[in-house]
Amino acid sequence: MNPLKKIGNYTWEISKDYKECMNVPGIIYSSDKLIGHILSEQVVEQVSNVACLPGIVKASLAMPDVHWGYGFPIGGVAAFDPEEGGVVSPGGVGYDINCLCGKSLILHELGFHLPIEKFESLWQKERIKVLDLEKKKNESSKILIFLKRRPKNRVYKVITKSGRNIIATEDHPFYTRYGMRELRNLSVGSDVAIYPFEGLPYEKPSDEVIVDEEEIIQFLLKLGKGSHGNALRQIISHLRRRKLIPLRQNSPQLPYLLKIMGYVFGDGNIYFTNGEGKGITWFYGKKEDLEDIRKDIKRIGYTPSRVYLRKRENKIKTLYSEYRFENIQAGFKVSSSSFASLLCVLGCPLGNKRNNYYHLPSWIFALPRWQKRLFLASYFGAEMSTPSTLTKHDYNLYAPVLSLNKSKETLLSGKNFLEEICSLLNEIGVKVNKISQRKEQVNADGTTSYRLRLILSSSLDNLINFYSRVGFEYNAKKKFLGNVVLHFLRSKQLIIEERNKLALQAKELKSLNEWGAKRIYEEISSPLVNLRFIERSIYEGRKTSSRIGNEVISFSGFKKIATEGLGESGMVWEEIISKEEIKFDDFVYDFTVAHKSHNFIANNFVVSNCGVRLIRSNLTMNDLKPHHEKLMDTLFNNVPCGVGIGGKIKLSRKDEREVFLKGARWAVEKGFGIEDDLKSTEENGKLKGANPDLISERAYERGKKQIGTLGSGNHFLEVQVVDEIYDKEIANSLGIFKGEITIMIHTGSRGFGHQVCDDNLRVMQKAVNKYGIKLPDRQLACAPINSKEGKNYFSQMTCAANYAWCNRQIIMHLVRESFQKVFGKSWEDLGLYLVYDVTHNIAKFEEYEINGKKKTLCVHRKGATRAFPKNHPKIPEKYKDIGQPVIIPGDMGRASYLLIGTEKALSETWGSTCHGAGREMSRHKAIREAKGRSISKEMREKGIIVRARKENTLAEEMSEAYKDVNDVVEVVDKAGISHKISKMRPLGVVKG
Repeated sequence: MNPLKKIGNYTWEISKDYKECMNVPGIIYSSDKLIGHILSEQVVEQVSNVACLPGIVKASLAMPDVHWGYGFPIGGVAAFDPEEGGVVSPGGVGYDINCLCGKSLILHELGFHLPIEKFESLWQKERIKVLDLEKKKNESSKILIFLKRRPKNRVYKVITKSGRNIIATEDHPFYTRYGMRELRNLSVGSDVAIYPFEGLPYEKPSDEVIVDEEEIIQFLLKLGKGSHGNALRQIISHLRRRKLIPLRQNSPQLPYLLKIMGYVFGDGNIYFTNGEGKGITWFYGKKEDLEDIRKDIKRIGYTPSRVYLRKRENKIKTLYSEYRFENIQAGFKVSSSSFASLLCVLGCPLGNKRNNYYHLPSWIFALPRWQKRLFLASYFGAEMSTPSTLTKHDYNLYAPVLSLNKSKETLLSGKNFLEEICSLLNEIGVKVNKISQRKEQVNADGTTSYRLRLILSSSLDNLINFYSRVGFEYNAKKKFLGNVVLHFLRSKQLIIEERNKLALQAKELKSLNEWGAKRIYEEISSPLVNLRFIERSIYEGRKTSSRIGNEVISFSGFKKIATEGLGESGMVWEEIISKEEIKFDDFVYDFTVAHKSHNFIANNFVVSNCGVRLIRSNLTMNDLKPHHEKLMDTLFNNVPCGVGIGGKIKLSRKDEREVFLKGARWAVEKGFGIEDDLKSTEENGKLKGANPDLISERAYERGKKQIGTLGSGNHFLEVQVVDEIYDKEIANSLGIFKGEITIMIHTGSRGFGHQVCDDNLRVMQKAVNKYGIKLPDRQLACAPINSKEGKNYFSQMTCAANYAWCNRQIIMHLVRESFQKVFGKSWEDLGLYLVYDVTHNIAKFEEYEINGKKKTLCVHRKGATRAFPKNHPKIPEKYKDIGQPVIIPGDMGRASYLLIGTEKALSETWGSTCHGAGREMSRHKAIREAKGRSISKEMREKGIIVRARKENTLAEEMSEAYKDVNDVVEVVDKAGISHKISKMRPLGVVKG
């Protein structure tokens, strides 16, 4: 059903009755010709969703170039009243998302993996694995926002050397040796960061009860605590309050309890004091590992002590000799009888484990595999040998060994326990070589104990299964080395596979020719084999797969290269061997996480989450023709463009702060322009209220390299000719005449502005819950304008707006330099003066009359342009008699427009109009449609010279991908919300 009602020649209404939550109607400016596309773009839903936001005034508006955006539609306008609980929203200013295929496996903090599409119904409760890129360590984070959409740009499949692959949109950032880089900027041979550990697939636990209240009571009675009825009641009360009884398979605390149990079986100890009968649980290990255990204990509701450090003298006496040494022991305790009782009832040993009979509790065997893995990985973190190589043969690894000390009386119990460990490992696909018993040893206290050893099979496949599926918990060093070893083993596996192929190739060459081993060796010419290998392959035959010789690879050398610059994070470098664009007709997904490093692990890959100005000239077509080609080359070389491209100006931290505060004035003060440029810029190129202290480190990092750069996508630098004049009088006032050469710059705040939005979306998601705001779409995350969150966002958004004005000012300076170089005249002699600079994505406080009363509103323009009429106090003095210039860029093959603001825009659309043509085709579809065509050649045939970083950029930006800007401008002109002055035709385009 069409929810739109036509209420004027160029206006359509969405009634407030369309959705129960709507506070105001929706109004869309469109012609009959354009309305069909608008209906197919989910625009009605987004316009009506915006109408549901608190404090919205009059209507939710959409311009004729409107299309789907994040939260707010692109081409949307909305004003909010701070006095009526009005909100400010990053999605209403401008934000793009980059996404992954729904099948991408996300590594959860609990060691299982789950396709990202499955998080849609559970993301609010889950924590996923992230990597702290500053501390170089792995951590976990909440998910703040879950994102889902249809891709609007190209989708690629990437494959690495070890066979890992991922499908992602071209703008999705991956962690590389040079920081986060978007996929479009990566190529075959690029190194990306991989987190090798995979974990196990998620299986939903059952509702089966593991421990109930009666079992706790029976344990306490047996322990002798039943005589103290009050103590028993307190213990039960503590467990109930923490929702630990009844404890079920699907209890949220169980995964953390499994990890804690595994460590207690290893380097922990539980006992009850004789006096008060107080339960004490001790944990021993390295301080940083113990801190991780303390965090998990807090998560289940208990307060651990601080970590104590003490020097200890140790003495070990064997049958052969006595060893003495000192070490610093770290430990902490949990003084809680309910905690100790629960662990004991779950199956943890009480007292001295060497002399104690214990086994794995039967309930563990009924758990899903990922939960079993948590117990094992934690136990192995405490007790299994550290991954290492044979000292004489650095290319071979020791098989992991698990040791257990038992007294003579409990020796059989120990063997049974290790057999149970074997059974769990076998379920996960890890095989044990043997369980052995070593000679007795005399302990420091004079007692004798026996060392039992469980040794894993050292086969390559088995070790890969162990390190990729089980690994270690609560031991940072073992976890790090386990990841490096896993990467090393996979590399060995690839080499072995390649050597097997070379052996077959050698045999085939021998069968086809009368060549000897030396001739075959020369023909194959591979560093992976030597002459002896060829001789054995063709003369002796191979019954098993080939091994790796020590001349091929060493672990120590491999580790140094693979972890360079990554510390002990567990990340390793992996080379891309294939990157191919694919057809993709499905949803794509992304997260915003609460961690400052803004990343997560998908399919083992570590992945992360404008405006326009017009310049006039004294030049005509005849002046341009002899220099056309050279000018475009000079502009392309002089103005940095493209995603991730850095500029010629590198900002210091002090410079960045000044840019955030001063905007375009900073550039002028540095010699990149003149004072009159500021007078011809919206808000004089600077908004008040910026606060650089609120900007994140990540945003600072992204901003310091991209000032004075053009970007990519629909951003461009265009040389144009004035093709039509519609209002000669106003055109003359603006210095515009038919046949004149003009230059248009369309770009914004680059990655800095995107990061500001990203940072604040996380904050806004919390604010929605804090202030009880009900949203029809989570992408509309917002906060009250007068709240701390709202004010902080506005201050940061102001920094981004000022950065964008400064960016365009510097680019204009580079354009002027380029013209000077080509034409041999000063830019002043060439008449390269700024007509106007106006923003496309911004929220601003503006004064309007509402019901006869002047009110200050917060106006959001997302993909919309300010269009104030003559005599408005906010426009330059020189334009007071005509109105504010409005610059509407079109697609690179058709036209752009210069318009003037009107009184009707002020009364109907908060002084707003369209901002461009508006996409009609996704980037991915555009590339498909352009397959087999040369867009640059087609453009040249029209007299338009194009310079672009990549041919695909031209395909996704071809004219057919956009609505016809002539149709869009016709609507706003006929609707009276802006007035046509001139049309410009492109002659040359620079694209990133």
